[in-house]
Amino acid sequence: MAEVMAATLLDPMFYLFVLLGVALGIIFGAIPGLNTPVAIALVLPVTYSLNIAHTCALLMGVFMGGVSGGLISAILINIPGTAAAIATVLDGHPMAQRGEGARALALGTFVSFIGGIFSAVVLMLFTPVLSSFAIQFGPWEYFGVTLFALTLVITLMEGKMIKGFISTIIGLLLACVGMSPIDGTQLRFTLGSLNLAGGFDIILVVIGLYAFSEILVTVGDLKEDRTVVKYEKKWFYLPDKRDLKGQGGNILRSSIIGTIIGILPGIGATVAGMFSYTQAKRFSKHPEKFGTGCPDGIIASETANNAVTGGALVPMLSLSVPGDPSTAVILGAFMIQGISCGPLLVTQHLDIFQTVLVAVFVANIFMYIVQAGTIRWTAQLLLVPKYTLMPLIVAFCSIGAFTVNNRVFDLYMLLAFSVLGFLLKENDYPLMPMVLAFILGDLIEPYYRRSVLYYNGNLLNAFTEFSLGTVFVVLAVISPFLGVAYDKYKKKKRERAAAAAGPEQPEEAQE
Repeated sequence: MAEVMAATLLDPMFYLFVLLGVALGIIFGAIPGLNTPVAIALVLPVTYSLNIAHTCALLMGVFMGGVSGGLISAILINIPGTAAAIATVLDGHPMAQRGEGARALALGTFVSFIGGIFSAVVLMLFTPVLSSFAIQFGPWEYFGVTLFALTLVITLMEGKMIKGFISTIIGLLLACVGMSPIDGTQLRFTLGSLNLAGGFDIILVVIGLYAFSEILVTVGDLKEDRTVVKYEKKWFYLPDKRDLKGQGGNILRSSIIGTIIGILPGIGATVAGMFSYTQAKRFSKHPEKFGTGCPDGIIASETANNAVTGGALVPMLSLSVPGDPSTAVILGAFMIQGISCGPLLVTQHLDIFQTVLVAVFVANIFMYIVQAGTIRWTAQLLLVPKYTLMPLIVAFCSIGAFTVNNRVFDLYMLLAFSVLGFLLKENDYPLMPMVLAFILGDLIEPYYRRSVLYYNGNLLNAFTEFSLGTVFVVLAVISPFLGVAYDKYKKKKRERAAAAAGPEQPEEAQE
């Protein structure tokens, strides 16, 4: 390890490639319509002429910067730059509307760094153990995890469980469009259009529901007064101590959730952020503050989605199974370099594994330095007039949507999703359950059908022996009932508090 650290940390070009990667990743993460896999794919041709150390530096820089960069637009303009930052919108933007955009950015950047470093330590210490644990997960376990994550989000929609359920059903229906995931021969809900054979891309769904719908909501307020931005003219922002007080449990829990979800292939940072957010709300002493600009929500979301980075590298390096789309592209870059990931990587090519570890740690440090050092300017994004900002967002989102498949048809779908998102927002339907259902819909159905095959056509056999999948399924079934009971309890508690307070005394008339 000492030799690898000496060869990398004493190389100025290593730092330069990390810095370039982080800067590119943050830009692609912050701009709605672009994302981390696109940024990694963009630098892929560059890696042909680089050595192993510089390739790792560039790719890890883009990876860490891209995941964290999504919080910038999520907080400042209520549009997640990446799907991983969807939960960050819920509390980040309300803080920005109060003029505390710089404070929210400083907090989100710091916990992103903590989550990334935590998962990097896990990657370093527990890669063999955790990879063997992940490979033991069968279709029934994956089905249980995804189903529980879905029902948990619905359950925690306090006062909106019915609307959350309807939003979830819409998301699952959208996930059914296209080719059947198991047999690969049946087209569903395509209305005879071959453009829908591949279903809807997650980029179109996120941009349409969040970005374009937000533009439609604000289109009538383009001349409104801009938010007053409270920020200090300093070169480096540290989080407010008030926001971190008593958050040790939230940070640790979110880091663990993000790392574990990252290790499980195919689930990703979006689910990690949402799942961690719901858990933070469940364990909070003041859950009613979530969604109003509560620092706890930003901490939970950003810690978890950045903790996914190290977790997603575990199955990629140990099993040659990418944990998410970003690591899938990274795996391709490693193959170009002649690096074969898998169980033999750590034993036969320990120097390469150690180089990746060094690159991950350095990339997280650079990510924090760059983002915390540029808050002075990024926080002023709120000062840009909406009649200037919104057309730019439309242009970037349209370009990002078009580049997914290079089809004009996707732009029509983008418009359709924006109208759907606008109608749901106007009628107070939550969008987060829909997006989560759409993402998990591609996982729930194949895992369910494979589970049926595994248990010989009778899922009742799954309950005859203990398994984690059965535990998660049972939790998924009972959690909505617990949510209803909790809502009734909260309602009665508020009624008792109102009755104890008595009627308000009328103000005395002024003479």
